[in-house]
Amino acid sequence: MLITEGLERYFRHLRNIQNASKYTIRNYEKSLHLLQEIAGEKAHVRDVDLNILDQINDHVFELKTRDGSPISQRTRNIYLIPIRSFLKFCLKRDLDDPILSPDKIELVKADPRDVSGLDVDEMEALRNCNLSKNPLINARDRAIIEMLYSTGLRISELCALNQENLNLKTREFTIRGKGKKIRTVYMTERSVSCLESYLQLREDHWPPLFINARSRKDEFETNGESRRISRTAIEVMVRDRGRMAGITKPVTPHVLRHTFATTLLRNGADLRSVQEMLGHSDISTTQIYTHFVNADLKKTHQKYLD
Repeated sequence: MLITEGLERYFRHLRNIQNASKYTIRNYEKSLHLLQEIAGEKAHVRDVDLNILDQINDHVFELKTRDGSPISQRTRNIYLIPIRSFLKFCLKRDLDDPILSPDKIELVKADPRDVSGLDVDEMEALRNCNLSKNPLINARDRAIIEMLYSTGLRISELCALNQENLNLKTREFTIRGKGKKIRTVYMTERSVSCLESYLQLREDHWPPLFINARSRKDEFETNGESRRISRTAIEVMVRDRGRMAGITKPVTPHVLRHTFATTLLRNGADLRSVQEMLGHSDISTTQIYTHFVNADLKKTHQKYLD
């Protein structure tokens, strides 16, 4: 079978069977189109061999970040994992013969992630700085920061929220997250207060919970979808706000998700509850945070025992 035909079937499988998010599919497309480009338009699945894998590895190794530095080992794996998954799919479906064993794709041993998040002082500094002279934008940004921190939402989940999704009285709402899994999300009084302050300044009646700062009015805009804030806009805002707050470590929406998890665990929450609130399908994913909680316990032990 041609690789192009195999990829069509594989992406249908991701969408219809695996319930993969559009962001997962977008990332997989980037990697698998690279495979198709290097193998050639007329290549069959059986033509994917170690030589093609070496070419892919060489290409990925040369990739750079925006500042010109080499991409991380974890990012390199992001290119390799979809290819391995595609080959596994082809093997299970007997799409060609022979098919290269997915085990031949060796993932790079990634450096341990820093999932410690922000400390109390850094979080307070992030809350209190303002980037704009526009009260509406400042109120929106404060609400976004508070929502990311106090709910543990993924950035894609936050962007997709509509005003009607939230119950500000009960301080909770339900979302369909990664893998189309449904979970209940809880808000703090502080996050609700920030949201109410922001929404009171809005003069529109559009459904999106957070809108961008574009001032141009669209004559035919009816539902505000073109004004829904993008994940890029949030990423830039959080990063710039972190710098203005004097935080030396990188600050991203996912760092706030890490902060949510570590804060809960450090204050006594059990791992299963944190797993549910983060929307992790596997508790082993949540367990990466326990290393930092254990480090706190060690410091407490050393403080009080000789």
